[in-house]
Amino acid sequence: VLTLAHHTPGRYGHEAQAMTTTFASYAAVSIENARLYDSAQEQAYASAALLQVAQAVVSLSDLDEILGTIVRVLPILVGVERAVIFTWKAESARFRAAQSYNLPEDFPARSFAPGEFPLLDEALRRGQAVLSAQAHLGPLAWVTLSAGQAESDESLLLGDDRLLMAFPLMVKGESFGVMLAEESLGGRRFRRRRLEILTGVAQQVALAIQNDLFQQETFARERLETEVQLARQIQQAFIPETLPELPGWQLAASWRTARQVGGDFYDVFLLPNQRVGLFIADVADKGVPAALFMALTRTLMRAAVLETDSPAAALGRVNSLLYPDCQQGMFVTAFYGVLDWASGRFTYANAGHNPPLHLNAGGEISRLTRTGMALGVVESLEIDERSLSLQRGERIFLYTDGVTEAFAPDGEMFGEERLPALLKNAPDVEGVLAAVNQSLADFCGDLQPSDDITMIAVMRNEASAGK
Repeated sequence: VLTLAHHTPGRYGHEAQAMTTTFASYAAVSIENARLYDSAQEQAYASAALLQVAQAVVSLSDLDEILGTIVRVLPILVGVERAVIFTWKAESARFRAAQSYNLPEDFPARSFAPGEFPLLDEALRRGQAVLSAQAHLGPLAWVTLSAGQAESDESLLLGDDRLLMAFPLMVKGESFGVMLAEESLGGRRFRRRRLEILTGVAQQVALAIQNDLFQQETFARERLETEVQLARQIQQAFIPETLPELPGWQLAASWRTARQVGGDFYDVFLLPNQRVGLFIADVADKGVPAALFMALTRTLMRAAVLETDSPAAALGRVNSLLYPDCQQGMFVTAFYGVLDWASGRFTYANAGHNPPLHLNAGGEISRLTRTGMALGVVESLEIDERSLSLQRGERIFLYTDGVTEAFAPDGEMFGEERLPALLKNAPDVEGVLAAVNQSLADFCGDLQPSDDITMIAVMRNEASAGK
C-alpha cells in the first residue's frame, strides 16, 4: 500500500498517501492497545496470584502447612516445574529444605552448610533474585552451580533455556532462607511477569517465616514469664513472713530483687536453748537458675543446723552437699551466725560473704570478716568460726553486695564507706534499713537496681530484759 501511494501521481497519489498514514496510525494504536491489554491482563493475573498466596498464608496457622501449600500452588499459578523452600537457621548455620514439589525423594531431606550450595549463598549475598540457565541439568546438579553460572543478566531473560531461579527470603536485611523455582517448558512467555510474581511470593514466604518465629518467641516468652512467676512464688515461700520476737532484742530484715526472681535470700529461725540463727546468702547468678539454687541452699541449710550447733560446721555440711551441683560455675556466698539472746553471745562463720558491720557500745564499727571461701567452690571447705558478745545498744548489720555495688548515674559505686554513719545515726533496726534504702534511692536516682538488695539488722535494746 505504501509503495502504491508513493508511485501514484497527482491528487490520487496524495489521497492514497493520506489514507495509508491514517491506516498506519490506526494499526499502531491497535497494536499498542493490544499490548496494554496484555499488560493489564498480566498485571491482573499477577495480583490474583499473589492474592492466592496471601490467602494461604493468612488462613493457615502452621508454618509447614503454609510453605507446603505455597510450593504446591506455584506450578498452577505461575508455571514452574519444580519448587523448594529452604529455611536458614543462623544458630545452626545451615539451609534446610522445608517444603518441596516434584523433587527427587532424597533431595528434600538434605541440608546444606554455607559453601555447599553456592546458588543459595549467592541469593542471600545479593539480596535479590539470582537466575541460572542450567535448570536442564536436574535438581541433583543444582548444588554444583557456581556463582559464575548464576548471573542474573538480560541475556538469560531473553534466552530460550529454562531458568532456575533463586529468591532470597529476607525482611529488612534479615535472612530466613531461599526459594528455588524451575521454569516449565515453554516458560519464556511472560517470563518477566513470572519473575515479578515469584519475587512477591518470596516476600510473603519470608514474612510468614518471620511471623512464625515471632509467635514462637512470644509463646516462649509467655511460658518463661509463667515459669518466672512460679519461681518467684516458690522463692517468696522461703523468705520468712515474720521474724521471731526476742525479749530485749530488735530484729528487722528486707529483701528486694532486681528482677522478678533473684539470688539473694535470708533466713531467721529459732533454735533450742534460747538461740536464734541468722543466715544471709547471695548466689553468684540471677534469674530463675539463681532462684532455684537459692531454694536448694536454704533447704540444705535448714537441715544442717539440725545436725550441729556450730555455724562453721553447718556451712561445711552445706558445701559438701552443694559442690556436686556446682559444676556450671555457680556458687553462693553465705554468712551464718547464732545469737544466744539470753547472754548476747554471737557466734558466726563467713563463707566469702560481704563482711557484716558491728557497732559496739563505744560507737566503733568493726567488720565481721570472711572466715572461709564461698560455698560450692571447692569440695573440702576449710572454714573457721568466731564469736563476740553484744552489749546493750550494740548492733549488727548484715547485707548483700547489691547494697555496696549500687551505681549512681555517673558510674560511681555506693561502696561501704556510707554504711557506718547510717548504722550509727538510725534510732532502731527499722530505722537502719529505712536509712540505707533512702540513701540508695538518693544515690541511684532513676537507675533501677542492677542487683538484689537484702539486709538484716539486729540490736540489743538499751533496757534489756536479760542482763
